[in-house]
Amino acid sequence: MVVRKNISLESEHLKKLESLIEEHEGNLSAAIRDAIDITEVSLRRYGSVSEALSRIGAEKKELTGREESIESGRNIMMSTPIFIWMLKWTRGIPLDPEIFDELLDPLKIITISDLDKKINEISRESGWNCKVSLFCMDDINPTTATVSIAGDNELYREFVAQLVVMFLALNKGLDIDLVHRRATTVRIDLKSREKGAAPLAARKHFGYLKDTMNEFKSKEDFWRALIDVYSSVNYNMVSLYRGHYEELLSGNTPIDAGMFESISKKHIANIPHPDFLKLLKKVDEALMFIDKIEIMDNGINVYHNYKNEMAIQKIRDYYLSLLKANGHDYEAKYSTSLIVFNHVCCKG
Repeated sequence: MVVRKNISLESEHLKKLESLIEEHEGNLSAAIRDAIDITEVSLRRYGSVSEALSRIGAEKKELTGREESIESGRNIMMSTPIFIWMLKWTRGIPLDPEIFDELLDPLKIITISDLDKKINEISRESGWNCKVSLFCMDDINPTTATVSIAGDNELYREFVAQLVVMFLALNKGLDIDLVHRRATTVRIDLKSREKGAAPLAARKHFGYLKDTMNEFKSKEDFWRALIDVYSSVNYNMVSLYRGHYEELLSGNTPIDAGMFESISKKHIANIPHPDFLKLLKKVDEALMFIDKIEIMDNGINVYHNYKNEMAIQKIRDYYLSLLKANGHDYEAKYSTSLIVFNHVCCKG
């Protein structure tokens, strides 16, 4: 057989070879040799040109919705270590509602079954490897629901839980009732909340650091300086309300009612006594005025580390005055590290 070495190419053939020609910087001969090598491999595998074209076309992989979103630029790829780092350092800071709507569109997800299918699809395509199971009696307007999430990574489980639970909270009127944790699973029971009420339990569970971080960002220099001071002295510090400090400078035994009234938005005498005791514990332990307050059935125990007896007596008198301002009389006994207050009676 005589082989003709003259080659006749139409513009459509040159267009098909365009990428190979560019790779060889315009060298057509080199591009044709590459095309021949590719053809040889295809013929060896498929047997004929027609079969190769048919099989290769059929084997072309269709992009998933997530892959198409990455190609379009709507989503990005992120390495696992970076994503885990982000989840670790944003835990307790909730996603904005707009992000929930972007990921789980409430206009497209009408039923709980839709949500189950969509969140499992997202988890699978995103590589979170969390299996979500949703159970409820009413597929459209449930009054209760159970969300079970299984997966080896706790941070992934918590993130997926936030997506599912907040969708149910924002779009189905539910809120968290109970949370059950196991080594590789978490189960969250939800129930209906009162009409018009906010999903407080869900917001607290997933957004317990929201107010803290907002406050930190609003006065970042102040909080960084305060942290430096406290950490440098190993937290051997006491914080005082300004009015309290002024009374001390004046030589008086202060009744620090102003701070409690500011927090509770009530006059100290109008704060219910059980609520006042909880507030007293929260505030004074946070300010490190004392070490610990233990609320008992009929009194409170105040633990401290003061050594000077006069100082201990002043602390005793301070608490007796504060409790009396709330409308309750107490008796007190003290030792080197503990002051015991026993409830005597109350006004009215």
